Amino acid sequence: MAELAAAIDPITFEVISHRLWAINEEGSTTIVHASGSPVVHAQDYNFGLYAPNGDLAVCGVFYTLPMFVMQLLIKQVIERYGDDVNPGDVFLSSDPFRAGIHQSDVQFVSPFFHDGELVAWTGCMAHVMDVGGMNPGSWCPTATDLYQEGLIIPLSRIVDEGRVNRGVWDTIMANSRLPAMLGNDFSAFLSAHRVSQARLREASEEYGGEAVRQTMETTIARTAARMGEWIEGLPDGRFQHVGFVDHDGQENRLYKVLCTMTKAGDRIRFDYAGTDAAIAGMGNGSASGSYGAIGAIMLALFGSDLPWNAGLMRSIDIDFPPNTVVSAEPPMPLSAGSVAGAWIASATAETCLAKLLAFSEGHQDWVCGPPDGSWLLSQFGGMNQFGEPFATMFMDAQGWGGSAFSFRDGVDTGGSMVVPVSQFMDVELNEAHQPVFYLWRREATDTGGAGRQRGGNGIEFALAVYDTDELIATCGTQGATVPTTIGVFGGNPGATSLYETAVESDWRERMAAGSSVLDLDGAGGRREIAEAKCTIRLGPHDVMNHVTQNGGGYGDPLERDIAEVLRDVLDGSVSRDCARSLYGVVVDGVAVDEAATARERGQALAARLAELPDSGRDHAPRELPIVRRWADVVNLVRDGDEILVQAAASGAILGPLGDDWRAVTPYRVVAPEQLGAAIRLHEQLELRQYLDPTTGRALWVDFVRKGEEPVVDFQLTEL
Repeated sequence: MAELAAAIDPITFEVISHRLWAINEEGSTTIVHASGSPVVHAQDYNFGLYAPNGDLAVCGVFYTLPMFVMQLLIKQVIERYGDDVNPGDVFLSSDPFRAGIHQSDVQFVSPFFHDGELVAWTGCMAHVMDVGGMNPGSWCPTATDLYQEGLIIPLSRIVDEGRVNRGVWDTIMANSRLPAMLGNDFSAFLSAHRVSQARLREASEEYGGEAVRQTMETTIARTAARMGEWIEGLPDGRFQHVGFVDHDGQENRLYKVLCTMTKAGDRIRFDYAGTDAAIAGMGNGSASGSYGAIGAIMLALFGSDLPWNAGLMRSIDIDFPPNTVVSAEPPMPLSAGSVAGAWIASATAETCLAKLLAFSEGHQDWVCGPPDGSWLLSQFGGMNQFGEPFATMFMDAQGWGGSAFSFRDGVDTGGSMVVPVSQFMDVELNEAHQPVFYLWRREATDTGGAGRQRGGNGIEFALAVYDTDELIATCGTQGATVPTTIGVFGGNPGATSLYETAVESDWRERMAAGSSVLDLDGAGGRREIAEAKCTIRLGPHDVMNHVTQNGGGYGDPLERDIAEVLRDVLDGSVSRDCARSLYGVVVDGVAVDEAATARERGQALAARLAELPDSGRDHAPRELPIVRRWADVVNLVRDGDEILVQAAASGAILGPLGDDWRAVTPYRVVAPEQLGAAIRLHEQLELRQYLDPTTGRALWVDFVRKGEEPVVDFQLTEL
């Protein structure tokens, strides 16, 4: 562990540490109070304190993906400007190809000096509502190059020793459809820097600037040391997971993201070799954005017990091949850079970590499927009810369902791992400020992945055009035909994301006649499913419903406690039909028919076994020395000099381990509706359910591109 220097005692260290967290919180709060943006109020922003060398020292609890990206930006400021960094300076950038995420995520960083010495940096960012481009709100699904997407702000000095550079400021405002809102956001950023640096000055005057700097650097060093020890205690090996970006704004093509994670000693390396080339369309992430997305996973996972700072990433190496879906280069479009390829990079990295942690007895409670598969973008623009141009992003989709763990269900409408403190606007506020009417906003039944522990259900919300003639709706999601949020150890994936419209609905007439409109069937009109990435025009009689992609389950759904299934049915989380088809539980009135349930579950297991091919192996259970346990699903056992794969619950021997446990594990291909009514699947993919061939117990559920070999979940260095 790093030791405190003699200049600062442990008590003072703790006092300053907590003071820095308070300063960071005040900087964060200032942005929310000063900005009028609905996006900022939904916590799509963050604020951090950084050490003199640019390393993250204190991190806010809001949108975490930019926090390590700002670390990259500050280091670029230091490299580019050298000694020409002065008190009162503020630098900004939104360049996703250098140290950014996408054009709409604007970052402001500022040095803090005390007694002429650089003590720290303050940094803040937010998604701003419009920076130009072909679509209101600057999300551009049909763009084929970055020049169609709006202004990229290169690294610039926006404030020079306290004086605002009006040329830079006015150039940016001139490129926005909403200069008043954008200017208000920028003013909020500057206010946050002023407030936080005033508090840093007070702390430096009380304890000394050197003590403040030393506290930050010591905290980072301690986290780095603890992180290294933590990683070293995990088994060495190689782990893989694959994901896909679906739809590129023109066609529903698939783009593969392959993550190979190697753990050796006290280091972890994520390598994205084998990932598809960058898209000439919507869906790319930049290398810096993907780096930030993986950093957000490290904050959420290992940061549950360690301070959130740069120390969490010092044991992490990341290799991005040039110009891929997760590391796009100019002129590839990047307007979805904050939620597209970068999110699949983080989802695959998180799943590789889950596969590793499942081998550690002390980390079983950490294992889950990827929690953040997609952001259900819904950006509306046009003329509002006051005859003014407007653009807004509906943040309701932050209420998606969380992944299940071995010890609990996923949280219903729990939100994102990368936005730990998230929220969205009240219905009444959205209706007051935008020309829309909510027909419903609620948790969507049966949208969490089924499992022994089920994934959380997510939100659905329906928007009707109201008090205007036409709106332009920008849709930009992924996971519409790819169940990115897979379950683990036999759990099913959660719902795939969905935009569905009722065109030329008569909802107004029905409500005027006194009828309630509670679903799209009741809205009338012509039903259409919108593409995952598209721009559509909505008229005064159109309704758009949104359903989020939600977390996967944990464990075989047929092993779920029947009392838990009954509770889910009675509180509306699971329908009676899904209780029977997915969990094998027959609910009769307000009770479970236990005899019928036993028959249903027995028949379901038998049906699974009937679909398995004959492997020609003897799977008889055997008692052999267990070398490694992979959760409670698979054992690696020793038979003389050979390592075999064993189904943990039954003891059945699946076969020799070789290079891949899946190679000896039988599976059946299942239709998506067999795993959940809200799952849709791309025609190039198939869902595989790997089974214990003696009992029918589900061991793992995953998707594979047809004609390709599945990933190798694990290869341990020593057995």
